[in-house]
Amino acid sequence: MRRSPSSGGSRHRGGGAWPAAVALVALCAHPATRLFAQDQPLNSGGLFLLFPVGAQSLGMGQTAAALEGHGESAFLNPAGVGSLSENEFALHSARLAAGNTTALTVFFPHHGVGVFGAAFDLVDYGDLPVTDSTSGATIGRVAARNFALLATYATQLTGAFALGVTYKLIGFRVDCSGACQGVPGSGQGLTHALDLGGQFSVGPEHALRVGVALRNLGFALQVNNRDQADPLPTRLVVGAAYRIQLRPVNDGPDADRFDLRVAADLESPWRETGSADVRVGMDVGYRELVRVRGGYAFVHQGLSGPSIGLGVATGAIGVDLARMFMTGTDLIVTNPTFLSFRVVF
Repeated sequence: MRRSPSSGGSRHRGGGAWPAAVALVALCAHPATRLFAQDQPLNSGGLFLLFPVGAQSLGMGQTAAALEGHGESAFLNPAGVGSLSENEFALHSARLAAGNTTALTVFFPHHGVGVFGAAFDLVDYGDLPVTDSTSGATIGRVAARNFALLATYATQLTGAFALGVTYKLIGFRVDCSGACQGVPGSGQGLTHALDLGGQFSVGPEHALRVGVALRNLGFALQVNNRDQADPLPTRLVVGAAYRIQLRPVNDGPDADRFDLRVAADLESPWRETGSADVRVGMDVGYRELVRVRGGYAFVHQGLSGPSIGLGVATGAIGVDLARMFMTGTDLIVTNPTFLSFRVVF
């Protein structure tokens, strides 16, 4: 059977086809339908843009504004990739209750010019069968996916200042194969957005780093018609990270020191008033060889709770793991694990 986007859906022969199809489309096309336990629904077809990406930031309580030195910054604050000094490829993966999320990043620094790169983020909600209400036989399948294609540029203006910008092509797609005349909400939509970010560092050895980012500034995501277009979840994030050098190992050189990094972010919807979301985290370790992380996200609209993480690196390979212990949401499976794998070349 050939799968194709359809303005209709699988044929409704009584009532059996509708429950699964309606649940899928409600989850993906209209996430305002109580995906999070909250007082105000998130009316945004690009809700997946708020899902955490990258185990390093996730392990530090989802702090992101001052993150630097890794490609996952492209999803958080594009200025953070400006400090990359080597080519980097990375894979990020996690499992949500809604489906699997996978992201790929690749970045290429050019001395004196800046850092160029691209990323792809996919949330696959899986396939659901559409059944005949009379016989119970499967007469089709419906699948929904969100995706974002990113192109990022960042540069260090001086040793202390960095600026970055990310262009996003954002999409939502529902495909149906088989009898597709009765499933509501099938279709596809595309829109465009920008992330803008800046970072600066101050103090001895640039120990304090401050970041600000405006994320998902763009057009509404339209799937069926203009009246049903959903605004993107535009967010303003301000945060800081501070690095504390601990005692050297066996009174050796400074390069052998352990260090402690603490970070905090404030995030709120763009042009809205009210209490901001607060995220705090810490990261302690020896160089980049071994890092242990922990944090807490105080978020009003889901994804709240503590997180822990671990990072190891040797030579050109690095691996980060993080686990969330979420409260107040049924969108993420219980205590999900996030994995990031990166290679520098």
